[in-house]
Amino acid sequence: MAHPLLRLSLAGPMRSVSLHLPFGARRHGPRAAPLEAFSRTEKIIAFCRLLLTIYTLIVVTIDPQQPSFKPNFADVVLGAYVAYSTLLFFLVRGAYVSAQRVGFFSAAADIVWVSVIALFTEGGTSPFFALHVFVILSVSVRWGLAATIAVTVLLALFYPGLLIAGRWIDFHESVFRNMHLFRPIYLLIIGYLIGYLGEHERRAKRKLGFMLELPAAFRRKRPPGRAFSRLVRRALDYFKAERGTLALRDPESGRYFVWDVARTGRRTRLSLRITEDDPFPFRFAEPTEGFMANDLRPDGGTVTCYDVLTGAMVRKAIPAATPLPGEGRAQALLVAPVLIQREPRGHAAVVRETRGKFTRDDLEFLLLLVGQAAAGFENVRLQDKAEELAVLEERGRIARDLHDGFIQSLAGIDLRVEACKLLLQRDPSRIRHELEELHEAVNRGYREVRHYLSILRAASRPADDLWSSLDRLAAEFSIRERLSVHLVRPECEPDLPMSTAYELTQIVREALRNAVRHGRATQAVVKIATRPSHLYLVVRDNGRGFQNGHGVTDADGFLPAGAAPWSIRERCAALGGTLRVRTEAGRGAELSLTIPASSPADRRMHA
Repeated sequence: MAHPLLRLSLAGPMRSVSLHLPFGARRHGPRAAPLEAFSRTEKIIAFCRLLLTIYTLIVVTIDPQQPSFKPNFADVVLGAYVAYSTLLFFLVRGAYVSAQRVGFFSAAADIVWVSVIALFTEGGTSPFFALHVFVILSVSVRWGLAATIAVTVLLALFYPGLLIAGRWIDFHESVFRNMHLFRPIYLLIIGYLIGYLGEHERRAKRKLGFMLELPAAFRRKRPPGRAFSRLVRRALDYFKAERGTLALRDPESGRYFVWDVARTGRRTRLSLRITEDDPFPFRFAEPTEGFMANDLRPDGGTVTCYDVLTGAMVRKAIPAATPLPGEGRAQALLVAPVLIQREPRGHAAVVRETRGKFTRDDLEFLLLLVGQAAAGFENVRLQDKAEELAVLEERGRIARDLHDGFIQSLAGIDLRVEACKLLLQRDPSRIRHELEELHEAVNRGYREVRHYLSILRAASRPADDLWSSLDRLAAEFSIRERLSVHLVRPECEPDLPMSTAYELTQIVREALRNAVRHGRATQAVVKIATRPSHLYLVVRDNGRGFQNGHGVTDADGFLPAGAAPWSIRERCAALGGTLRVRTEAGRGAELSLTIPASSPADRRMHA
């Protein structure tokens, strides 16, 4: 069975094609961060801002040393900042504003607020570092290292700039000292350290969010191509790459399906081509190795290879003239093998066309991402295959049920019709009796079909247990066939899956029907015995036994394995059991069945 991604191209004849599918800007605008509902970043920042502003107002108020610049305005500015923080906290907590929008505007407002507060609280117990570090921390948590450095530089410039402006406005109250130059330097150092830690945390959160979104991409009944293109775009965004390539080998045809995704600005182009050979063989690396290449010189660069199965990491040289993805514009390259049940099926590559280098952390995440994506698509394929097998098994079950009932009734009607044809020539007086029996056979077949249809309609309702099914079966044969059925069973009913109980009931039904139709039996015994590991079923009747057409019996009266009734034999095989049929002319037949406590199908289901 072909891989779900390959089914997109296997619908028509296999030939070399090239498809170009342009992707425009996002249809629904920017998507919210996947973990935002869990981390509640903006709510935490708003709460911390409110606590910090209240603490700052209390400290500045009780400090006996007055600020050196406009001391009367310090309490007013701090009070306004407390009011602003309180309002923002309730807006964010009640989800009255968008978390993404409030993050940008609150960060810009915090920069202005803390710069002004630092100016008006200068000279006393200045909350300079507390307020500035809070702003840097909030930006680091939201946007990582680059944004943190930019905001830190802005704060470092605002601080001495506002002091100089204050000195120009009121020379006597504002004094510019050396510490006003050293504070921004310390702030830059702290900002870089906080930004570096925040970038690490942010990347870890993005990885986790990426992995949490993977299961949603592999839902059944969804087009796999759309899920694939979405995953590739997300991966290119994460790795900050311009191109991605996926080459998959079809195990049935041996051909390679190569998807190439290229980004230009906000537009993404997806192309597909089918080739006889791998366009990027990477012969210097093993099929189970992923590698990272930041040196792609034309005369041969070097790569760091990592074996997914063994965990070995080695450096290798890239032979000259090795074909690489990127149409000659690749500056850095990440490649991960696609392994399905440890079998190489292709590789995925991420290409940077700028000077940026990949890290080992990038390689490890790409290996993890490709492994999880391959496992997800393989699970979808296996689920589809299991569904097909279930359909085939259901068809086989229906075929056995029809063979056990309706088809045999039709065969009996056919024999009655042939007998009537012969009697027209030999003994016309007996035709009336034969027609009456034929009419009874038709009615019996009609009742059997209606009964079977009622069983199929009731399949969606909860099934009865084994004991109840056997009781109903015994009553049915007693009324319809005048067959006395005696049930022998333990008091405690075995804990069997519904499918096993159904198959056992159908086996008993077929055995009793054979006893009535072919053996002319009037009495039957159904005996069930249980053991911890096995269940035993015996059906014995007082009919004529099996005729010679079913095979020659051995010395003990047992039929050959292939001579047992077809439907009973197949049901027994489906349950993983053994079947023996003993017969003696004029003394009835005995069917013995032994099955394990759980059938192979049930064990596969639980596994």
